[in-house]
Amino acid sequence: MLFLHEFEQIEAEAFLTLAAELIEEDGVVTAEEDALLDEYAAALGVTGFTFDAAASAAARFTMSQLNETSKRKVYMELYAFAVCDGCEAPEERRSLNELRDALELDPHICKRLEECAEDLFSVYDEIEETLSAEPSAVIVKNELPIPPTAAAPEA
Repeated sequence: MLFLHEFEQIEAEAFLTLAAELIEEDGVVTAEEDALLDEYAAALGVTGFTFDAAASAAARFTMSQLNETSKRKVYMELYAFAVCDGCEAPEERRSLNELRDALELDPHICKRLEECAEDLFSVYDEIEETLSAEPSAVIVKNELPIPPTAAAPEA
């Protein structure tokens, strides 16, 4: 995804801090999670990002200062981190719920954002499958002749 294109450097770093904190919640950082964090850092223009757990409170404060739409984007993007390894650990769910509450987001809207993200992931998967699919062995022939264009009658 990446709906955070409007973020300034401090907001981008705050987001990456919360993302890194989230992926470490279950005690295991998978290759998928690590790669996703690197992709987001590059897309947000943050070089040399390293997670500092002591910066988490400041990151939450920075995110709490955003407008409602940006807060929702942060939540949705962080949800992508929670599920990018194929499962959502209970620790990640707890962390998402705490973030949702800290940002004063509507739980129903957050649930809808999660569903939208899941739908988007399904479309991405379908695109990947189609891009890597083998060509079809079926040959399609146009068996109906194309009629010649008739000249329009003069008025």
